[in-house]
Amino acid sequence: MSRSVPWRREVSEACNWHQSQALESTIYILRQTGPTGFLLKEEGERKNVKVFMGDPHTCTCPVFKKERDLCKHICWLLLRKFRLSVNDPLSWQLGLVEREINEILRGRVTAERPQRANHVKKSLTDQTIDGRTVVVQREIAEEDVCPICQEELLAKKLPVTYCKFACGNSIHIKCMQVWAEHQKKTSPEGVIKCPMCREDFGPIDLLKTESRNAGCKANPPPGIRMDRHLGIMCSNCSKAPIEGKCYRCMVCLTYHLCQRCFNFPIHTTHSFQFRQKRNQRWRSAPRTLGSGLPDALVNDLMQREITENDYDLLLQMDRNEQEELSQLTEEDLCNLPLERVREGGALLSIGVQCRICLRGFCVGQSVRRLPCRHKFHKDCVDSWLVHSHPTCPIDGLPVFTRAHTDALPT
Repeated sequence: MSRSVPWRREVSEACNWHQSQALESTIYILRQTGPTGFLLKEEGERKNVKVFMGDPHTCTCPVFKKERDLCKHICWLLLRKFRLSVNDPLSWQLGLVEREINEILRGRVTAERPQRANHVKKSLTDQTIDGRTVVVQREIAEEDVCPICQEELLAKKLPVTYCKFACGNSIHIKCMQVWAEHQKKTSPEGVIKCPMCREDFGPIDLLKTESRNAGCKANPPPGIRMDRHLGIMCSNCSKAPIEGKCYRCMVCLTYHLCQRCFNFPIHTTHSFQFRQKRNQRWRSAPRTLGSGLPDALVNDLMQREITENDYDLLLQMDRNEQEELSQLTEEDLCNLPLERVREGGALLSIGVQCRICLRGFCVGQSVRRLPCRHKFHKDCVDSWLVHSHPTCPIDGLPVFTRAHTDALPT
């Protein structure tokens, strides 16, 4: 099968840059025309763009028209929507022939098949909205993604809503608001359709109530502070967004670290790149691990007798090791407030949810409140604090229990 554009053996510099941009951008699918036509909206941008996948790919954005190479919108569809790896040659071709298009579409259908199978199995709650019975929210699996922004739901930990009258699938509240605003402009009936099953999603006022109760905040205008890497969360401490130096794994391009976590022995098998500001190119980042001291100093200390002049260096190494090994214990968690969900309480308001499992609260459940006042299911947050991170999953603030506070020097 002949191509209209030649096959590329390796990725171009421009395409590599746009792939990096795509993986760090928040882009919404507003409409899909057939299997290969898409109307996209990038967060912070006013104009929508139309992308058609084929031989060759096309996009209406000015970058594609100027460079005639894959823009970040095309790269986003290939990497996020169709789940291609950046190492897959199909991800950097200027176009794909029919056989290759069918190949990536088959891969997508296979990934979605378990999710769609669950649509048939739906049970009803005893709640009604607008006279209609509400279905039970479908369990969110680890690989489930938001159909609008294509981000993994449990990894992103943003508040979700779900299709309450049909399929029961979960969608980011923020994404659903973008989807609803577009549908209001284009749908003559004014009905909001579910992006998963295309059934009536429900009234827009209900979505606004969920957004308000879940604590969704409007994103700051883009471009104000270029050292705040919007949309990028530290894969270790979950600080979001990363401020200052941002580090990216050169193999796992979606794995990022803040400067503090970069100095710990985390994800040590791969090399990293870094940049100070969002508009800068990624540069190689040499790494010193373990002791918090340069390798040369560590080697020097290991190969000679320790003297009194080395006291400060040893203290620095000791402080760093203590900080790395510091973790909350199950006994520490007993000092954090615990409460039970009661009938008529604020935790039962629509849209309020645990930001770890992304499910609502039920009467009788135990809820843990952190010092920053965020609340989670006890089982969800206890596991997070003991085995993952001693920080709030939402704002990244350290969790100091009363025992830790009493132990601090005065």
